[in-house]
Amino acid sequence: MAIEITDVRVFRLLSKGTKVRAVATVTLGGEYAVHGLKVMERDDGVLWVSMPRQRNPSDGSWRDVFHPVTGEAREKLINAVLEAYEADQKQ
Repeated sequence: MAIEITDVRVFRLLSKGTKVRAVATVTLGGEYAVHGLKVMERDDGVLWVSMPRQRNPSDGSWRDVFHPVTGEAREKLINAVLEAYEADQKQ
């Protein structure tokens, strides 16, 4: 059973001192919202999407708190976020 991405909202960041270009919220199946995805820019200008994560207080490491289980689902999610980001850039 595939869950449909029913909404993507992108909030651009105007700060120049960070590689984070935007944060996004994705609604899945019209029933679940995932907050905290980040549109990041690499040094070579390529955009990528970081999953929501939090720091483990015991050892300081970072762990995803949400992530797609399959490669197909990951690609679908990343493409939806980047498409919404690009559409927002054109406005």
